[in-house]
Amino acid sequence: MRLHAKVLLVVVPLAVIPLLILGWLAYDQLRSTAVERSSIQMTTLMDQMARNFQMHQDVAKANAKLFADASLMRAYALTEDEEERYVLMLPSLLKLFSSYLRAYPDYTEIRFLLPDGYEDARTTLIPIPNITEEEGETPFFQELSRFKGDAFVQVSTPPDSYTVSLQVARPVRLIDLATQDPLNGKPALRGYLVVTMGLGFMAEQMAGSRMGENGHTLIVNSDGKILFHHDPSQLGQTISAPLLKKALGTGKGEELVPTLYQEADSLLATRRLHEGLLLIGILPKEELLEESQRLGNSVGWIVLGTIVLLIFALLISMNVLMVRPLKQLMGAVREIGRGNLAPTIALSTSDELGKLGLSFQEMAGNLEKSRVRVERLAYHDSLTGLPNRFRAHETLRCMISLAHRESRRMAVLFLDLDNFKRVNDTLGHQVGDQLLMEMAIRLQVVLRAEDVIHQEVSQNTLDVLARLGGDEFVVLLSNVSSSRDAAKVASRILDIMKLPFYFNENEIYSGCSIGISLFPSDGSDVDDLIKRADAAMYQAKSQGRNNFQFYSASYNLAALEHISLEGRLRRALKNNELVLYYQPLVQARTGKIVGLEALLRWNDPLDGIIPPDRFIPVAEESGLILPLGEWVLREAGRQLSTWHAAGFTDACVSVNVSAIQLQRQDLVTIVDQVLKDNGLRPWQLELEITETALMRIRPEVIGDLNAMRRKGVTISLDDFGTGYSSLSLLQELPIGKLKIDKSFVRDMLVDPKDAAIVSAVLFIAKSLGLQSTAEGVETPEQAARLAEEGCDQLQGYLLCRPLPVAEMTEFLKSRKNIEIPQATLKTY
Repeated sequence: MRLHAKVLLVVVPLAVIPLLILGWLAYDQLRSTAVERSSIQMTTLMDQMARNFQMHQDVAKANAKLFADASLMRAYALTEDEEERYVLMLPSLLKLFSSYLRAYPDYTEIRFLLPDGYEDARTTLIPIPNITEEEGETPFFQELSRFKGDAFVQVSTPPDSYTVSLQVARPVRLIDLATQDPLNGKPALRGYLVVTMGLGFMAEQMAGSRMGENGHTLIVNSDGKILFHHDPSQLGQTISAPLLKKALGTGKGEELVPTLYQEADSLLATRRLHEGLLLIGILPKEELLEESQRLGNSVGWIVLGTIVLLIFALLISMNVLMVRPLKQLMGAVREIGRGNLAPTIALSTSDELGKLGLSFQEMAGNLEKSRVRVERLAYHDSLTGLPNRFRAHETLRCMISLAHRESRRMAVLFLDLDNFKRVNDTLGHQVGDQLLMEMAIRLQVVLRAEDVIHQEVSQNTLDVLARLGGDEFVVLLSNVSSSRDAAKVASRILDIMKLPFYFNENEIYSGCSIGISLFPSDGSDVDDLIKRADAAMYQAKSQGRNNFQFYSASYNLAALEHISLEGRLRRALKNNELVLYYQPLVQARTGKIVGLEALLRWNDPLDGIIPPDRFIPVAEESGLILPLGEWVLREAGRQLSTWHAAGFTDACVSVNVSAIQLQRQDLVTIVDQVLKDNGLRPWQLELEITETALMRIRPEVIGDLNAMRRKGVTISLDDFGTGYSSLSLLQELPIGKLKIDKSFVRDMLVDPKDAAIVSAVLFIAKSLGLQSTAEGVETPEQAARLAEEGCDQLQGYLLCRPLPVAEMTEFLKSRKNIEIPQATLKTY
């Protein structure tokens, strides 16, 4: 863009903006006045209509109380003799109801309903067919029967009249003085007096109330269906969903809300008359903005004329005062760009442009200094002054070239501070920065003179230490005879890092973990050496921190396999490669199948069935255990519901729950949803939690487990005996069942210690009132011994191996009891 155009873009708006501001203020004032006037008119009208509706509603509630308290009504409700009630009293009651209807023409119907919903008495002044004499199943009566107050009000369309009406019901609660003490007796519900009032008065008020030429009001229900409108053709139509949403979200206020109504911009006001009944006021914007639009057109023409005059004047001035001097400056800039740092700028003026020429000359003199500073910033860390990541990679690339040429070995040490995040979080980032600077100083001191980069690499290569970022540093050893040389350097670094740091009277201990990669055995390029030294550093951290480790290919392969397994597991969740197998739980005494444990299996397309002990740790570490565990819960619940529909109604299903699910998932909500979606009772779902996991969860999670236990969900302590829970804590936990780990069951007949543990666990379960289940039952002798010891349930390959859904369904169809093989017990 040329300079002329740029200056015009700056100067012209400066002259035009004041005119635009004045025009806009006039336009906005007119528009605000019109909107305010219309707002007052609309809100006044709608408040009047809302008060009118409320007044009719309050009168109807008062009349309902008056009618219900009438002596004839009370006597009729207390009379139980049918001949006296319907022959003698009913005609008088109906006549009384008719007098009420004549006194209040808006009332269309008065009914007396018995407590079961039967319409005992009904009066109308106009012939209205009685369609629903039995109202016990109607939505109106269902809500009325649940109502505990004195006056129940509902706006609905009774099936007898097909018109929107206001129904006011008054419970009739009386004391039978013939059979009860009037002072100590409790009123009993004798029925409901229901007064039905038409809303014709609202239609009449709407027809006589208009706002402007096209403004009007309408009444809709909660679904947006138009119930009242000044145009009869609109009745029964439905307003648009966006308009309904905006109307429901608009509270009572003086401000009108912009909206789109019948493809025209309008202003909206709403009043909620009753639950399910909304009064909407619509006022088209076009009526408000006609005068302001005329003013806007006038302002526009004035601004346009001003712009044309300014352009001509500015073009002449700019060419003389600015364009010619700037062309001379542009020539000087081109000279500086070609390397001439002493250009001649022939400007005779001493104004700002002349001073700008002098500034260009000074700038050329400072370019060399700036280039040196920029290079320093580009290649060095601003905090520690050490070479940065880019410089370290560049230096290592040169070192590799020298090592290739001279057949030398070299080493890369990757350092990471231990617990650096804790220092930042507790003492602040300022102390963390000081720790990094002090570490850089110590590392520079500890390195030997031989640990410098070869002087042929560059003229400035005394630094072999670099900061890659954060708390990561790298040391480049250009010439090592063996791995022992690198180990010695790493040991010296670890020794000096063990000394405490002192900052602001704080004594800080912060060791480091070091990973070492060697050239050429661990890699022959920059990325390989840095990456493998980084991997070795993580191996050092996994070995307890504050140590060094050389790169291990097996460790790297394990990490790669872990990453690959995580990716495949994510894909398995999407591709439905996970399946559930089921293993029955059997009563030890009778052999009856009382439950099924859901066991997760992964059918991988490449490796086939992958056992849970291989992919569950990966799922827990990556967080995939949350969607995985939720899927298992929902799938197990769905399958149990299917089996119940097939006639297997006595069984429950048990699902293993991870400690991570307990800590991070709203397990109570998920369990409630599973039970609700599948029509299951709480006792039909059992959650198995390992003893180790239960010891690590937070106290609030124990509260969630207590809540589920109170609902009836069984909480089972899995692998009991393998953890470290105390008996006092066990008594406080919301446990309903103990599962004996199969490691104890396997050798209980040959190892007295395992037998003693099994007996002790069963005694504990019985003493605490808990059920017991033994896992891994594989021989008749084990089953017989467990039954003799009082074990409630058995589970294992002796009874049935884990089966997929189809096979387990056939298994359940073929038998409901499993015959437990008898065996002669041998003492040991």
